Amino acid sequence: MRLLLVRHPVTKANMEGIIHGNDELIAEKGYEQIEKLNNYLRRERIDSIYSSDSQRCKVLAQKLANERGLIPRYSSLFMEINNGDWSGSRKEEITPRLLENPDFSAPGGESLNDLAERCRISYDYLISQEIERILLISHGWFLKMFLGVQLGMNPIYSIKKLKFSNCAISEVRIEGGELTIEYLNKRDFL
Repeated sequence: MRLLLVRHPVTKANMEGIIHGNDELIAEKGYEQIEKLNNYLRRERIDSIYSSDSQRCKVLAQKLANERGLIPRYSSLFMEINNGDWSGSRKEEITPRLLENPDFSAPGGESLNDLAERCRISYDYLISQEIERILLISHGWFLKMFLGVQLGMNPIYSIKKLKFSNCAISEVRIEGGELTIEYLNKRDFL
């Protein structure tokens, strides 16, 4: 199985350093990223597209699916960490607090350990689909944790040490239960 991992296009909140909710507006630059990513992926075989059900991911998933005659599969399993009452706050105010303790969470939100568990469930779900080439569209922290969990990284290091830029592509190969990174955060086409 090959799994292409893509972060959603840049949003206005990303550009302003704001932790956002589920229906943030894609920035003009984000629409340009969608077109560039779509052009780049024309040379890739994609058998199925899975996506977070947030609007910023759905816009990208639908564009890529339409080009390939596919129907995207949306799930809240692939959502960004739930920041609860901190949605709308500035990242520099919130991120350090979340990275101090993997059990700490915003009121009404998820901890890093909660996100790690959801990523384990998501990975098992995708593997169970037995599809050869899957494109997964999600969010920065989700993708960092998704990959970090499979690499045996602790939750804090997963967030600190891995990078997923908007509309960049990463590819992993999964054979016999073993995950191998083909490439990370490829963005030269953007």
